[in-house]
Amino acid sequence: MFKPNTFVKVTATTLAACMLMACGAGDDSTSNEDLSPSEEIKYKLSLASAEAGDTGIIGKSIYTVKVTDLDGLAVYGETPAIKPMMDMTSGMNHGAPHLGCTETDDHGDSDCTVYFPMASSMKSEGGEVMIMGTWTVDVELANAENLSFSPNVMMPMVETSKAKLKGTSETGDTVGGIPRTYLVLNTAPMMIMSNRSVELFIATKEGMNFPVLATNTILSEGSEDALNVDSIDVLVSANKDAAAGDWTEATSDGKGTWTADIEGYTDAFYVKLSVNGDAKMANDLDYATFEKMASMPAMGH
Repeated sequence: MFKPNTFVKVTATTLAACMLMACGAGDDSTSNEDLSPSEEIKYKLSLASAEAGDTGIIGKSIYTVKVTDLDGLAVYGETPAIKPMMDMTSGMNHGAPHLGCTETDDHGDSDCTVYFPMASSMKSEGGEVMIMGTWTVDVELANAENLSFSPNVMMPMVETSKAKLKGTSETGDTVGGIPRTYLVLNTAPMMIMSNRSVELFIATKEGMNFPVLATNTILSEGSEDALNVDSIDVLVSANKDAAAGDWTEATSDGKGTWTADIEGYTDAFYVKLSVNGDAKMANDLDYATFEKMASMPAMGH
């Protein structure tokens, strides 16, 4: 179950060997004798809870991966790599923005953060459930058999979890002649609170990839659509009609996450995004809207 103002966090005990096999961690028939020294299996990867790989949410999901040696002892100082991918029923596939994994601690635990942009299924206006695709998260580490699991990604039914803002042809912020997409995820949804904190994660969309939006980076690097990101401004308000100086400036952690405290929240809050001084748009509006909701079907891209 998901709780308001929380994100998915994996806890509990290491999976049994049979669960590792079910998650695609590998076939025990592989032996070290069959591998070259550089491929020798020395470590085991597992999720820290048997239920950990079952769920995810649009927005921020964290999975704790445990690294042990072949004797089951915790391995310190290793950093797994994570690769989320959705295989859509349409035949296409795409990734998800992520922050990778932290270095393992004294318990062999590493936190891997994924920002899912799309749910595994959605409801039509008639209430019919439509399967959008299957998410698979692969975790890799040198000298370890890969770990793979398939979370059912859902939408937090509290507030709008995702909005899109676009570049414009007038400012030259396009990809292949189409306005560049900026994905804004609400990663700390809340129920009604007049004074509250807002946490956002912002990425761009390039083909089927979602690079994190950060300063001193180049979007669409190596192409004619390359954009040097020199400055980013994110403003938040509970009043879309507030004067320019009354919007709250969000603070960045430098890794795609922006936070701000706002007052007067009732049914919605609003987000403005400027890159290199150019405002990003939602149709004719220069802001994205995040509304309180009773329920809403899962959103696509």
